[in-house]
Amino acid sequence: MVEILGFTALLGYLQAAVAKIQDPRKASPNQKYSIKDAVLSAFGAFFMQCESFLEYQRQLNSRKGRDNAQSLFKVSKIPTDNQIRNIIDPINAVALIEVFEQIYRKLKAKGYLKPFEVLGGQLLVTLDASEYFSSQCIHCDQCSHRTHKNGTVTYFHNAILPVIVAPGQEHVISLDPEFITPQDGYEKQDSEVAAAKRWMNRHIDLFDDGRVTLLGDDLYSRQPMCELAIEQGFHYIFVCLPESHTALYNWLEFLNANGSLSYLTARKRHGRDWHFYNYRWVNNIPLRDTQPALLTNWLELTITCNQKVIFQNAWICDHFITNDNVAELAASGRARWKTENENHNVLKTKGYHLEHNFGHGKQHLASFLLTLNLLAFLFHTVLHLLDFSYQQIRSLLGSRKRFFNDLRTLTTYFIFDSWRHLISFMLDEFDPIRPVNSS
Repeated sequence: MVEILGFTALLGYLQAAVAKIQDPRKASPNQKYSIKDAVLSAFGAFFMQCESFLEYQRQLNSRKGRDNAQSLFKVSKIPTDNQIRNIIDPINAVALIEVFEQIYRKLKAKGYLKPFEVLGGQLLVTLDASEYFSSQCIHCDQCSHRTHKNGTVTYFHNAILPVIVAPGQEHVISLDPEFITPQDGYEKQDSEVAAAKRWMNRHIDLFDDGRVTLLGDDLYSRQPMCELAIEQGFHYIFVCLPESHTALYNWLEFLNANGSLSYLTARKRHGRDWHFYNYRWVNNIPLRDTQPALLTNWLELTITCNQKVIFQNAWICDHFITNDNVAELAASGRARWKTENENHNVLKTKGYHLEHNFGHGKQHLASFLLTLNLLAFLFHTVLHLLDFSYQQIRSLLGSRKRFFNDLRTLTTYFIFDSWRHLISFMLDEFDPIRPVNSS
């Protein structure tokens, strides 16, 4: 077990951040529940993958003055679901950003991100937005909205959910989100690109200069975004489609006709078939037709099997492309899909209930709860990567669903002194504290 980033240490980062939050409520002797109780109770529900706060309260209900909320999550008293929402609603999710940053710094300093490094020491960070709330009735000042042709309005919340990815890596490492929400002083609605730029500006000092490559879809492959990335010390690999980059593809057509594009073909065995990886690329091509135009590098990958195209995509990047790195650059660009498969999809369909309405509130509730959910996902990822006992249990139980079902069942019927006690019991190393009343 690597205790330096074990559950106790991870929870300690969250506790420290919560302790700094100023209580927005007016001081009153009738305040039964603290901010700490509300935040850690909500986090516990997400960590245990409960579908509702009420279910979480029932599962961890006190027995003779003791319960797992106290021993596992350091909650003094579990508030009701409405009390959790009322206490959290006025608190800006920015209060939790430091938890993501501390975990990232520790992972980086201890070398645990080495398996994620590509292209001579680069980390790949995807920038991609996901919607996590939608309603035609419920809305708040932080909502975005879309007006339909029939005049109805849909209110929604979405956010950039950045993750560290790598080709061949099963896991993704969550970083702090950037919420797409109305900005003070701006009349226009916020956008994904504007939110991504804010996120980049906030992280100038977090990453080693020049050691992070940003990944994004075609929305990001515009000159202002590319220039900002370079200015802030990032590299980039962004999808680049013909329909949105007419000038660049006109250049490519001209260069191809004159034999100025570079080519490479490689083949890989996939079962009984051979897949042919066909690369095309060129360096220093204008990104747009208006001046000044940024010179960027372009590459394309087309995969064929039995003379049929099974994959094709193209990217721009600021990494100089050669025969030696074109395959790795294309694999890095393709790793962007992990943010959908291993992040968004897991959060939405594998128990974290990303799109479930745990509470909307009038101020910051929706974004604060989303951030706690992302932290729960990050904690489980770190434990899966570094905690040998956790790895054993996940391997023995097989499915993610069974693992979380067992967690919830055990904490319903038994009281554990700590997370380590619970994990040890699941590995048949210790006996739990049994309920006092067994009748």
